[in-house]
Amino acid sequence: MKMRKTQMNQRTVARCLSGLFLGGACLMPGLAVSAAVVAAPDKTAIKPAAITSIKGTCTFHGKGSTWSAKLTAKGDGTYDAVYVASWGGSPLDYVGTIKTDMKTSISGQGKASGGKANGTFEFAGTYGTNGLAQCSYKEVGGKRSGTMTAEMPK
Repeated sequence: MKMRKTQMNQRTVARCLSGLFLGGACLMPGLAVSAAVVAAPDKTAIKPAAITSIKGTCTFHGKGSTWSAKLTAKGDGTYDAVYVASWGGSPLDYVGTIKTDMKTSISGQGKASGGKANGTFEFAGTYGTNGLAQCSYKEVGGKRSGTMTAEMPK
């Protein structure tokens, strides 16, 4: 029984494909195919590029307030941050950066960019098992300081 060339090519390709499912490679004249097994991504891990915001509370001069920041990933756990806070009902806007490993530590800095904000600040803290970071805040070149919390970024 004579086999047609197209049937032979189909069988050759079928054998190569079945070998690929077993993690092999197929090298035949005019046909070179290989496959690699790739592990599925860990869907439970926080993906840095997917993080877009962070929020928390702050206490300055005995008064409590809230703060938040919109984040843009820069790489290596560093994010550009556009901060929004308030003091006595007035908005305070800052721009700066945040660096976090999403597990143990967070730090950042910001410079006044609008509202009734003034000066430059920096903060740093560590995450507890509850996913909340306890941070210290201080004004750069000034005397103001306080405490902050930061929720795990989302």
